[in-house]
Amino acid sequence: MQVSDAFIAHGLEQARYVLFNVRNLTDMVRAPVTLRRGTAQRARAKLKILETIVRRLLWLMALGLTLAPVRPRAATGPVPLAPGVEDVTQSFPSVPACRISLAGRAMDMTLTEGSGHFPDTVRASGPVPAARIFARIIALHELLSAPEAHAKRLARSLERLRRKGEARPVCMPDTGAFRLRAELGLVATALPGMINARLETWESSG
Repeated sequence: MQVSDAFIAHGLEQARYVLFNVRNLTDMVRAPVTLRRGTAQRARAKLKILETIVRRLLWLMALGLTLAPVRPRAATGPVPLAPGVEDVTQSFPSVPACRISLAGRAMDMTLTEGSGHFPDTVRASGPVPAARIFARIIALHELLSAPEAHAKRLARSLERLRRKGEARPVCMPDTGAFRLRAELGLVATALPGMINARLETWESSG
């Protein structure tokens, strides 16, 4: 299945749009300490799906890259933002860091919804702490701000796994696309077939 740069760019733009809506939903700019339970549930549901889609878009980008030999790295500054991406990090609240795992074993290698973030504390009722949700938003924002750089690092990680003889990853069909706006839902539905097509040469490439 052929993949165009326009498809990936469209998917990333739609993901940024949904993430912006989640920021508005949680009133992140005001940095509330807690969120209403219903608001937190809606935000977590959107973030769970969005984390999967962004991870899969980065995998699709990484699997299409031709890697040059690794050279010693010189000290570098911050990763430049992708074209058209605004730096809004100054408006983000200060919360514990959250990292979304892009390559690894078990859950991440099957490209399912696990993201490596810490779980939310379950309470029977009442407001929900906002920090964990904000941390997930910030982690996604970082990926979407410089997708090419993250895809390149992911490509090298996948190449190391392939050379170690790891089993070929499998991208399962998306089951939550119906909950998204139509544009992103179409992207989510198409991604598994595109990724699995690029993974067909996993054992023979190198």
